[in-house]
Amino acid sequence: MRLRTYIGLCALALAAVTLAACKRAAVAETKEIQTRLAKDLTIALLSEKGELAMGQNRFIIAFRSASTKQPVDVGTVIVGSSMAMPGMAPMTAPIELEPAGTTGQYLAKGDFAMSGAWKFEVRWNGPAGTGTTSFNTNVR
Repeated sequence: MRLRTYIGLCALALAAVTLAACKRAAVAETKEIQTRLAKDLTIALLSEKGELAMGQNRFIIAFRSASTKQPVDVGTVIVGSSMAMPGMAPMTAPIELEPAGTTGQYLAKGDFAMSGAWKFEVRWNGPAGTGTTSFNTNVR
């Protein structure tokens, strides 16, 4: 094997391991912002500080069985966020979502342009059925 190819493969493997470790660290060190109960699921909104702030945020949406407390794979998850603006259309912040590497946990990224009362709509469709819930939380 050529040296350049070998070095490239090693760098790619190291990057993959580092990314996986970062995802696990982001999931492991979180505090609850809010939880909701929907059917037999407990859905939690989590972040490192236990709150969301104006600007870029990384947070977790976690699904657990309400009865057994075990993580639940809910399949496809979609999250929307909006902030009511009196006399204007609501402000929205796109949320990027990806599996966090742990069953039932999804890593979310959002950029909130203003502090205030934001509403998060969470929808899922998969092995645990379909459902929806919402969170009303303050972005500081």
